Amino acid sequence: MRILIIVICLVIASNNHAQVPKAPTEAEVRQVFNQNFGQNLLFFNPYQVPIEIERTHKSMAKKLDQWVALGLYTKTKTRFMAEKMMYGEPREVSVGGFKYELNQTNPWVSEQGAFYGRPNMLELFDVSTPTHVGSDYYSEVYLSWYVVDMPEWIKKVDLRERKHRQLKRAIESEKKPFEKRLYLLFREGRWQIWDEKGKQSLF
Repeated sequence: MRILIIVICLVIASNNHAQVPKAPTEAEVRQVFNQNFGQNLLFFNPYQVPIEIERTHKSMAKKLDQWVALGLYTKTKTRFMAEKMMYGEPREVSVGGFKYELNQTNPWVSEQGAFYGRPNMLELFDVSTPTHVGSDYYSEVYLSWYVVDMPEWIKKVDLRERKHRQLKRAIESEKKPFEKRLYLLFREGRWQIWDEKGKQSLF
């Protein structure tokens, strides 16, 4: 009887050991990356539009007009109520100005902003040994990625402006790629993004 119990324990231990998955391969990591991030479009919106400004705010208008010239924003004349000091008191008065909005007729524009590329995995640096968590296993992967499919309009943007740093980094990313640690979960016989870790993003 004692020998039978020992044999059963050894069989169970052997089965449990056999269920431990191998660390994700580079091909598997690339597949997970592409499914979760590679098909996601990247959007850029430097200003919180729609926005209305007074005609006298020429400095702000100049910055917004750059995006109108690129065809990414629209600009229309408008009148709106603004608070002004009159006779030493704040009063609501009608002022002339401009309204800026995303140009939804432009194929590069959506409600999220202007499309500027897609993430593409570049190199896999490190993969951790699968760790047992509850009834599952997870692995941490460390990789680099860069932006592909960038549209021509980006080349017309003044990348010296601090507000445009996101675009500048995208252009530089092939030579100076982004680096990221992601957590993968082994479930239903395959590696996938570990959602229990929280919403994982590339930024």
